Amino acid sequence: MALKIGVIGTGRRGTYHLNRLTQVEKVEVAAVCDILPDAAYKAGQIANTKVYLDYKEMLSKEKLDGVLVATPASVHVEPTVLALQAGIAVMCEKPLAWTLNDALRIVAAAEQTDTICETGYQWRHNPLLAAVKERLGGSGIALVRGLWYHTVPLVDSIRDVKTGGGQIFDQSTHIVDLARLFAGDVETLFAAYTLNACTKADFDNHDNWDGYALTLHYSSGAVGSFAGTYALFLGHGEPIVLDIIGREILVKFFGSQVVIVTPHGKDELGQAMEGFTAQTDIIGNFLKAIETGDRSYIKSPPADSIKTLAATIGANISAQSGRLIRPADLIARAQAGEVIAAV
Repeated sequence: MALKIGVIGTGRRGTYHLNRLTQVEKVEVAAVCDILPDAAYKAGQIANTKVYLDYKEMLSKEKLDGVLVATPASVHVEPTVLALQAGIAVMCEKPLAWTLNDALRIVAAAEQTDTICETGYQWRHNPLLAAVKERLGGSGIALVRGLWYHTVPLVDSIRDVKTGGGQIFDQSTHIVDLARLFAGDVETLFAAYTLNACTKADFDNHDNWDGYALTLHYSSGAVGSFAGTYALFLGHGEPIVLDIIGREILVKFFGSQVVIVTPHGKDELGQAMEGFTAQTDIIGNFLKAIETGDRSYIKSPPADSIKTLAATIGANISAQSGRLIRPADLIARAQAGEVIAAV
């Protein structure tokens, strides 16, 4: 029998996932949902399926095996928790939530219901990761370095930091997350942001920053740095980069391509990435997890991805306060009831 999958949120990212779902055998896109009628009906035509404007109605009426939540981060929590409580597997886009408090609700729902839940960090599904770990062997990690250069966000909700969270929260979160896989959890961080090349008018009079820099110390003893910008332009030609440096080994991630440099030479694995989306099959693995019940296909459960969320929220807090931040302390404060939000 075909797996019945629903999609909640049919904007740019939701439509990307929807197109992938329509290509998978033994999968039926049973329903799509968006609060914007035009977006919802357009998605319904793509998948030739039922259309809803209310996710609560969709989840109550449709018998679904899984659902993709691709709404803005600020509205991830309610559809994700409701689906999990109904026993429906969820792939929730990154970042996990807008606040650590909402992220904790998702973590609790996934654990209490023992229902499959994945966060949309597709680079965790890169099939080359096993080879990279093998090549690193027992080497300690000295340094991680990430770069993500972009232009003023094309999506209205992301252009405004109060709804998009800024470049580190929304985009660089992918490489901040992947670095944790190698260097361990972030112990402390310090960040500095600026609005110095652009003006507020460039962001349609919304608040945002155009330069982002942060320094991190990891539980493994490694240190790291990340830099991002919204000051450039489309087609600037600089790739998204994540470097992992061990003893006499440099691993460079360029999306789906990995370059490994040692004293013995250079190996290039995979294909160079086009655009900003690594061509890894997070949807395929999510579907396999539902079909087989094998949780090894889930690479970023909420209990883990909340740590990346705490690091990126922590970067925003540090940049605005000038303080050193411990992400684990932010999670503890949220557990105690304090609201810890992206901005």
